[in-house]
Amino acid sequence: MFENSFFISLIGFLIVLTPLVFIHELGHYIVAKKNGVVVEQFSVGFGPELFGFNDKYNTRWKLCLIPFGGYVKMKGELLVNNENFQDNNNGHFNNASLFARLSIVFAGPLANILLGILIITTLYSFHGRYEVKPEVNQVVKNSPADIAGLKKNDLIISINNKKVYNFEDIRKIVIDNNKQLSFEILRNKQIIFFNIKPEILDAKDLGTKSYKIGIIASSPILIKHDFFSSVHYGLKDTILLTYEWIKGFVKLISFEIDKKDIAGPIGIAKISGNAISLGLPNFLFLMALLSINLGLINLLPIPALDGGYILMYFTEFILGRPINQKIQYKLIQIGVFLLMFLMLVITFFDIQKLFV
Repeated sequence: MFENSFFISLIGFLIVLTPLVFIHELGHYIVAKKNGVVVEQFSVGFGPELFGFNDKYNTRWKLCLIPFGGYVKMKGELLVNNENFQDNNNGHFNNASLFARLSIVFAGPLANILLGILIITTLYSFHGRYEVKPEVNQVVKNSPADIAGLKKNDLIISINNKKVYNFEDIRKIVIDNNKQLSFEILRNKQIIFFNIKPEILDAKDLGTKSYKIGIIASSPILIKHDFFSSVHYGLKDTILLTYEWIKGFVKLISFEIDKKDIAGPIGIAKISGNAISLGLPNFLFLMALLSINLGLINLLPIPALDGGYILMYFTEFILGRPINQKIQYKLIQIGVFLLMFLMLVITFFDIQKLFV
C-alpha cells in the first residue's frame, strides 16, 4: 500500500530526523556563541552542500546531501592541546575555558532531551495522555489474584499502603516482589483488603524473575491534563524512558537483547512512515522519543560522540592538563570505527527483518 511505501518511510524519516539534528547542533551553536567561540559552519547533513548562506557573523549555514546527522564547525578543534593561545586566536575553541568547552559539547544532547520533554508536555496538554486505570479487567484462572478473591471491575487503591494511580504503578510494585502484599480494593463502593503473594506465572519469566498476581488491565483511555500536570508527567515519563533506554543499552552490550528489538536507520524509517499514517499526535510522540534517544546516545562516553569529548574534558580537569593530542586522535579514530561497526550490525539486523 502507498502508506507503507519506501517513499513515505523515507519522507517520515527525514521529517523526524532533520529537526532533531538541527536542534542538536543549535544547542552547540548557541552555547558556543554565548562563550565567545566563533562558529564557522552549521551543517545539517554531510557531504556536498545542496544550498546555504552566510550570516552577519560569517557563519555558513548549509544543508548537505547526506541527511544522516550534522555538525557545527567551530574555530579551532574539539581536540585540545597544551599550547597557550594568544589574542590573535580570539574566538578559538581551544581558548575557551574548560567549563565553557564542556558546556558547548553538553548543550547538543541537552537540547534534544529538552525538545523531547517539550513535545511530550505539549501533547499531554493539548491532546492528552493515554493512561490505564488501576482497575481489574480480567483475572487469570488459578492465579494468586484469583485464589485471593479479586474480581473484574475491582479498583486497586493502594498496595502496602502505597497509593497507586494507574496500572503501571501496580506492575512496578509486583514485578520484582515475591513477598505477600496487602491490596486495598474498592468494590461496590466498599473498601476491602486482600493479601496476595506474587508468583512467576509464565516459563518465559523465569529468566528475568518477573512476578505477577494474574490480573489483566482494561484498555487505555486518553486524559487531557492542565499545564502543570503535563509538565509533571512529561518529566516523569522522560525519566522513565531514560531508565528503560539504559536498561536496553545494558542488555545490548551484554548481548541479552533480541535482535528483533533493535531498530537502525531502516527500522526507524519504517516506524516513521507508519507513524505518519497514524496521525500527528503519534508522529510527534515518536519524534519526542527519538529526540530523547538521540540525546542519550550522544552522551555515551564513546570517542567521536559528545559523551567521549565530555569524558576527555573531565580527564583534563582531573589531570590538570589536556590528554596528549595524538592520544586524543587515536581515541577518536577508535570511536568512529566502533560506531561504524555498530551501525553496520544494526543495519544488517534491519535488512534481515525485511525478509522475514
